[in-house]
This record gives sequence, C-alpha cells and structure tokens, in this order.
Amino acid sequence: MKYKLSALVLFTALGVCSTAKAQDFKYVPYIGLDYSYVDVNAKAASPYYNAGSFNLGTKYNDYFGTELFYQQSARYDKHDLKTSYRAYGLDVNAYLPLGCYHTFDAFVTAGAGEYVFRFDPSGAKSHNESAIGYRWGGGLIYNVSENVSIKATVRYVNLDDISDYDHLMEYSLGLRYYFL
Repeated sequence: MKYKLSALVLFTALGVCSTAKAQDFKYVPYIGLDYSYVDVNAKAASPYYNAGSFNLGTKYNDYFGTELFYQQSARYDKHDLKTSYRAYGLDVNAYLPLGCYHTFDAFVTAGAGEYVFRFDPSGAKSHNESAIGYRWGGGLIYNVSENVSIKATVRYVNLDDISDYDHLMEYSLGLRYYFL
C-alpha cells in the first residue's frame, strides 16, 4: 500500500516537470482549511462525520497543482457505535480557469491517503483499523482576490481493508491563502 502512495508522488513529480516545460512555470504555494461533511457507506451502520482538514499546496501554473492534506473527524456516537478517523495524503489537481477575469476555476482532483479509523464499541476494547483510500472528485473555486479563494469540493473515497466500510462521500467547503 505504501508503494502505491510512493508511485503517486513519483508520477506527480514527473507531471510537474513535463508541465513546467509546456507552460509558463509559476510556483505559488498556499495553505488552506476545510470543513467536511463525510457520509460513510458501511454494512452494519451508516456513520457520518464532521471533519476539518489542513492543506499545504502548490499551483505550478494556471492548470496544475498538488496538495498535501491532514484531516481529523469529530467523534460519531450513535447506537453503541463510537468512531472517529484521521487521514493524510496527497492530491493532484487539474484546473480550468473560467471567466474573463479568472474569477472562477473548475477543477478535478485525484489522490490517495491513509485513513485510520478508531472504533470504541460499548463493552469492548477499542481498536484502530487503517487502509489506503483512493480519492477522486471535483468542484469549483471562487477567487475572492489574488491571495484568497473559496473552494467547494465533492469527493468519492474508495477504502480497502477496513472491515464493514466500503467507501465514503466527502462534501467540503474551504478557504485558501496563496503566497504570491
């Protein structure tokens, strides 16, 4: 599983190098914060989470960028099921500038991350389960100014090796600050 994440990082680096030759290269780092509503498809129950994430990213030009993320959820506590999760990983983003003044960007995203779920069942010992989650989605960015944007994302995450959890849908709204 860790080899898959390493391969994604390598392909991202190769994409950056090829994009830099073809486009006007400009390196714009940014930080971001997101709020996410996460709906999990599970066999026994359908938990949902409120989560926050911190993002470090880079736009290499107007059409391509990468983003590291760390996400932590609040605890889900219903019907004797108490769970939470944390995740970290890398996403690759492709942007399409919209409008005469570049006010909006449509984007698609793909990536991978490690998801660690903590289960605290009633009357039993708590335990953690982890898996690689393969993520893809899209959304819209509203550029408030040169330095600030608002980002709305819908993302599907396919989980492997988590008992009773198949996939999750993530709906997020966030804020980005670009260091120009």
